[in-house]
Amino acid sequence: MLFAERGYRGTSLRDIAKRIGIKAPSLLHHFPSKQQLYLAVLDKMFESLEDAANAIAWGRESRQERMRQAVGNAIDFIASHPDFVRIMWKEMADESGIGRQVLKRRLPPLFSTAVNFIFRGQRDGEFRAEVDPLHFMWSLNSITIGYFTTAAMIRRLWSMNLLEPAMIERRKREVIDMVERTLFTTNPRTPETPQE
Repeated sequence: MLFAERGYRGTSLRDIAKRIGIKAPSLLHHFPSKQQLYLAVLDKMFESLEDAANAIAWGRESRQERMRQAVGNAIDFIASHPDFVRIMWKEMADESGIGRQVLKRRLPPLFSTAVNFIFRGQRDGEFRAEVDPLHFMWSLNSITIGYFTTAAMIRRLWSMNLLEPAMIERRKREVIDMVERTLFTTNPRTPETPQE
């Protein structure tokens, strides 16, 4: 995706139209501007994340199992959508990025879903009470996205391909292990009545 390769400012509508095999005026028929196209791309990315987060938040398994699934699913999603990571990283790093409005609208509810999931797990004894849910999610986000954003540098410096399937599986195991040791209680109690 050109936005991921070149950034918003480095990508023209003409470049996009050429890449997908249409004329620029045809592209403008669907999106009135480059900005509207870019914002639609960001919104589409967040829809997938929100659907996955809601499925985890309201699933039937224990919260510990759902947290394991969430980590594995997030890493799989990022691994299969490398353009998403590059665009997100640029948007998070650029205080004046064109996608700021989408991030401000979509990230807080997504984080709120995750933080509330942890709060409920703490209340029900599945997650350690002393863990700050917001800081935990910020940290988890950083170690998950950071792995993928540094993959090219790691390849250049150490000739390791962090994106090959075996390395992705290893990363999932490592992050899940960290989550279990940091967040999970050792003997979760089963609540009498689920209080979602």
